[in-house]
Amino acid sequence: MKSNDNQQTSIQRYIEIEGQQIPVTEEVYRAYKRPAWAERKRKEREMRCLDEKGIRCNKSCRECDLERAQKGLPPMERKSRVLSLDKLTVDGFEVANAVDITELVAEKLLLKELFAALEELDPGNRRIMELFSIGKSERDIAADIGLSQKAINKRKTKLFAQLRVRLKNIR
Repeated sequence: MKSNDNQQTSIQRYIEIEGQQIPVTEEVYRAYKRPAWAERKRKEREMRCLDEKGIRCNKSCRECDLERAQKGLPPMERKSRVLSLDKLTVDGFEVANAVDITELVAEKLLLKELFAALEELDPGNRRIMELFSIGKSERDIAADIGLSQKAINKRKTKLFAQLRVRLKNIR
């Protein structure tokens, strides 16, 4: 039997959901993929060249540079979304509060150790620290827990001393 060139052959489409290939109709497949296709196309457009007037090139960048080179013109300036701190400083922009990576890593390790230490506390002491961390006064914490303000003060002082000793070893 001859196939008609005008007829489209039916292709089974699949979408992956949680690692499983699910068969779907062409309409569902296109609806599912449309946002991903649109995002990819948007990213491709962002990477296109700008001419001297700031107008984006509609051609493929590969073709564009070759075509311009064949005409003896310099390659078009490429504009992309990727920014470099070094490029910003060269262009005259001041980068305020540059982040020190070693300091950032040290803080992260310190926080990790702090959370581990807080998890090891018994539920009563952990509750005191939680209430204190949200800004409650010793008097309010005492009322919530059912202890005196003086008892909360002593526990809090003892807990902070324990945390200080444990976290001092990290720095």
